Amino acid sequence: MTLPFSPERRFRPKSISVRDDRVLPMLAGLGIMATGALLSPKQPSVLDLPSPVAKGGAPSNRAGAAAARVRDGASTAAPGNLGSSIGRSLMIGGAAMMIARVLDEVISD
Repeated sequence: MTLPFSPERRFRPKSISVRDDRVLPMLAGLGIMATGALLSPKQPSVLDLPSPVAKGGAPSNRAGAAAARVRDGASTAAPGNLGSSIGRSLMIGGAAMMIARVLDEVISD
């Protein structure tokens, strides 16, 4: 007996055609790239990194001085806003996905 609300019937996966199987990864890569392109120039203030500020004055020991040097060195390499970094990473990831799919098509044909 099969009930109309049985899990076998409701959650049966739909068949994916061959055309959808080839196009969907390209569309996903394009969507990821578009998201990165939109996020990169916006630079929302929520993603601003704080500037390194010394708390309480000069460090009193060698470990504190070393930590201050590392903090100051890292601040020169770190971005001011993570939005541009995340956007750039999304664009690279989307492009890599699309390139991998194109290469897969070339190799399989």
